[in-house]
Amino acid sequence: MRRLRLRGVFFDLDGTLLDTTPLILKSFQHTFQHHFQRQVTIEDIQPFMGQPLRAAMAAMAPGREDEVTATYRSFNLEHHDQLAAIFSGVHDTVKLLYEAGVKLAIVTSKTSATARRGLRLFNMEQYFEPVIGVEEVHKHKPDPEPVFAALRATGLLPADCLMVGDSPHDLLSGHGAGLKTAAVRWTHVAWADVVAANPDFVLESLADILPIVFDEKGKDGVLA
Repeated sequence: MRRLRLRGVFFDLDGTLLDTTPLILKSFQHTFQHHFQRQVTIEDIQPFMGQPLRAAMAAMAPGREDEVTATYRSFNLEHHDQLAAIFSGVHDTVKLLYEAGVKLAIVTSKTSATARRGLRLFNMEQYFEPVIGVEEVHKHKPDPEPVFAALRATGLLPADCLMVGDSPHDLLSGHGAGLKTAAVRWTHVAWADVVAANPDFVLESLADILPIVFDEKGKDGVLA
């Protein structure tokens, strides 16, 4: 059996494990066309990727956050299963980590119920406990509070865990909680912004996480 160098891996969900950018973009486009007859592009929403939805709406439609958030969520849930996808190799890698005894958690800025729906859609819900959603914490990424919540729920120490994400908010949240971090190269966020958050590792595919988590020599190891 492989010896573990890390005991826990915490993942962002959207843009990291699941390819939901088409769903998110279409939800924004529908919402802003409906309320403001305004066209929205991927460039308009990139600065808000990784943040709670309401924070994005407060910036994009100040004073009308509640109604635009409601419209967005209605459209998003209606079209979720048709437009969400999973990145290549994710399921096999997650399953391998889980079966090796690594504790896996989701740390997301969406609601935990919607996050679990996405996990169920791709037969992955059983691998993740806990799922830390926007309603579980008072402060959100890039604040470290969501990662601290995952640490408490798993009973692990920061030095034993890795935070994986596609946005600077994920990486800053992980670093703030004392974790090493890994950025995924398939992000839709501007890469210069991701790099500026100083990830400890860059993953070209999710399988690249395996030599970080496992001591391939069969000896106890620590991250450099």
